Amino acid sequence: MLSRRGTTLVELLVALVLSAVLLGAASSSLLRQQRAARWVGASSAAESQVRHVVRLVAGELALLDAESGDVAAGQASDSSLELRAVVASALSCDTAATVVTLAPAGAVVPPLSGVARAPASGDSLWYAADSLGWRARAVVGVARASAACLLPSAPSGLTYRLTLDAPIDVGGATPLRLTRWERYVVYRASDGRWYAGIRDWSVASARFLAPQPVAGPFLRALPTGERTGFRFFDSLGTPLVPDGTNERAIARVRITTLTAVPAWSTSDSVRRDSADVALARRASP
Repeated sequence: MLSRRGTTLVELLVALVLSAVLLGAASSSLLRQQRAARWVGASSAAESQVRHVVRLVAGELALLDAESGDVAAGQASDSSLELRAVVASALSCDTAATVVTLAPAGAVVPPLSGVARAPASGDSLWYAADSLGWRARAVVGVARASAACLLPSAPSGLTYRLTLDAPIDVGGATPLRLTRWERYVVYRASDGRWYAGIRDWSVASARFLAPQPVAGPFLRALPTGERTGFRFFDSLGTPLVPDGTNERAIARVRITTLTAVPAWSTSDSVRRDSADVALARRASP
C-alpha cells in the first residue's frame, strides 16, 4: 500500500513565508510602476504647460525691439512684462489724409503680411516714413471695406480701413505695423495658486483688464531663490535689472517656469524649464 504523508507545520510556514515574499515583491513592483506612471503623467502635463507659455510669449518677444521702445519703461520685472504686441503687419494700399487702407490678404509677400488680431481703436499704427525710421499714429477708428488695392497684382478683397489721429504723408506699398500694449504676468489666482497670464489694455476704461490665465499652475519661488518669471540680459549677455531707464538695452529675455511633480525614486519634485528669446532689431521709431 502507498503511504500518504500530510504537510507538516514547518512546510506550511515556509510556503506562507515564500508567498508573502513574492506578494511583497509584486506589490512593490506595482507601486513603483504606479509612482512612475504618475511622475511621467505629471511631467508630461508640466511640459505641455511650459511649451504653451513659452510659445505664446516667445512669439511676441521675437518681434520686439527694445531699442524702439517696444518694452514699456518701468514695466519689466520678474513677474511682469509690458510690451508692444504686434497685431498686424501689412503694406498700405493707399492713404488719404487721416485714412489708410491695408492691403488685402494675399497682396503682400511675407514677412510683411498677416493680421493676428483684428485692429481696434487705441492701437498704434507704425509706418516707415523715411530714412529716419518708423513713425506712429494712433488709430481712432476701424472699418471693414472691400477695396481695389493700388498695389501691382494685388487682389481686390475685404480689408481694413483705419482712421488716424493725424494725417500721414505716404503712398502705396508703405510697410505698416499695428501694435497694442499687453502685459504678461505671473500672478496668484483666487484659488491660491500661481499662473502665467495676460492682461489686455482696455481703451474704454483706460486700464489693463484682469489677467487671463494662459498656463499653470506653477510654483512661484523656491527656498534656493529660483523663481517662475522673467530675466533680462543686454547684448553682451550680462544680466540686466530693468529700472525704468535701461529697458531699451534689453536684448534677450529668459522665461523660467517651476512646476511641482510627484517625487519618484531620488528625482526632484520640481521640474525646471527655461527658454531664452532674442529680441529683434530694426530701425528705431
